[in-house]
Amino acid sequence: MKNAKYLLRFVDVVLILLFGFIVISEIDEDSQILLPSSYEAEITKPGNEIMLFIGITSDGMYIDEREKVLLQNDEVVKNYIRSHKNKFGDIAKVRIRSNYDSKTKYAIRLAQICDELEVNKSLDVRIVK
Repeated sequence: MKNAKYLLRFVDVVLILLFGFIVISEIDEDSQILLPSSYEAEITKPGNEIMLFIGITSDGMYIDEREKVLLQNDEVVKNYIRSHKNKFGDIAKVRIRSNYDSKTKYAIRLAQICDELEVNKSLDVRIVK
């Protein structure tokens, strides 16, 4: 019972100090926080792109998801992407879809191959809870 009195007095003292600081603090126009402004971006049509979807399995195998073609190693993948680029030119793009349990090094290697061949790429990330 005695501890409750001390706790109540402690809360009273803290509240008195809090209100005291509020009363003596100065709030000026200069101290107002300016919120960031935003604008609505123009709606644009997506560019003409021919997308090549390459999936990565958990054991590091590459798969063309639309054609269901299994690509065994890096050299086969490089030739496959090169033929895609030769066929469609600058509108060719590779979309990397890594399986949730595959190692990141496979996705990075595929991105490096795209960089070597100068093919635009994007990486899809799926987070599993």
